[in-house]
Amino acid sequence: MGGKVGGIDKRVLIGIGVILLILVVPVFPREKVIYVSGQTATTVSYQSTSYQTSLQAYPTMSQQNLQVYVGTVLYVSSQYYSYYASYYSTCYRGYYGFIRCGYYNWPNYNSYTTTVTVNPSDNVIKVQDTQQSNGYLSTLTLTKADGSVVTYSNVFNDNLAQTGTSTLQTIVTQTSTVTQATIVPTSSVTSVACDNCVPQNVTEHVSLLQLLLGF
Repeated sequence: MGGKVGGIDKRVLIGIGVILLILVVPVFPREKVIYVSGQTATTVSYQSTSYQTSLQAYPTMSQQNLQVYVGTVLYVSSQYYSYYASYYSTCYRGYYGFIRCGYYNWPNYNSYTTTVTVNPSDNVIKVQDTQQSNGYLSTLTLTKADGSVVTYSNVFNDNLAQTGTSTLQTIVTQTSTVTQATIVPTSSVTSVACDNCVPQNVTEHVSLLQLLLGF
């Protein structure tokens, strides 16, 4: 038959066979993802809140009514007192408002004295009368509402009385409770067993026909 089979050239059959072999034999590598059984990690997120309490101080203005001393203070200046005390010996309060040094009443003693008027606006809240060691006159200490002190020496007469009223603007410190909330995010990871859930990359071989057809 001259190398023919059933009227077909053998070379043609061999060529067709080779082509079919190339098309169907899986010789081409291809990456593929498959799923296998295993464990999956699950992240659970939540938030926790913490509270912190503190005291907060702030100043505020307030009015305060005070009972204060009012009246007059009569004292001898140190210059005159030193002169008469050294000349006439010890000086003290005499009767009828006189200043007596030894056995002698000061002449025109009013001209040697100073009168101080204490008003409600002076805010005197405390008066301390201390007898002087050099005679029977006094040292008068006046304490004001702001803590300042005024002192008069050689006082021989005063009529101070706590009968006045004064209104003060004072700064009062008040406190309030402040609560601050702090949100803290946290998370935890748990493992859960599962079937056909873990992705895995594998290499498989496919034929040219599968590549062409997308199988």
